[in-house]
Amino acid sequence: MIDKESLDQELIREIASVGGEYGSRLERLIGDLNRLRRSLLYLRRRLERERGTPLYSMRLLIRLRRRFEDKKKEALEVRKYLIIYREALGLLKHEEVFEVYNIEAIDV
Repeated sequence: MIDKESLDQELIREIASVGGEYGSRLERLIGDLNRLRRSLLYLRRRLERERGTPLYSMRLLIRLRRRFEDKKKEALEVRKYLIIYREALGLLKHEEVFEVYNIEAIDV
């Protein structure tokens, strides 16, 4: 038979691991967004310098932009789930979540 204290500790570890998973995913997605943003800005500057737009570069720009938008949607979705998770724990103020994971500020 499992005693109440060890069961409580197990539940706390499980709750913490789920919350940490959202934070880890958001950190990874924000890193991906920043890398894609730098790539898009570099490619745009390169296209502006060159005469005549190379078709390959335009296709690459479109693919990178699509990937950036997909990652941004995913990050917003994960942040929404983090907020839902926090509310389930009774935490109702989320200003710090929006400050730390300011996905809207990452744009090209």
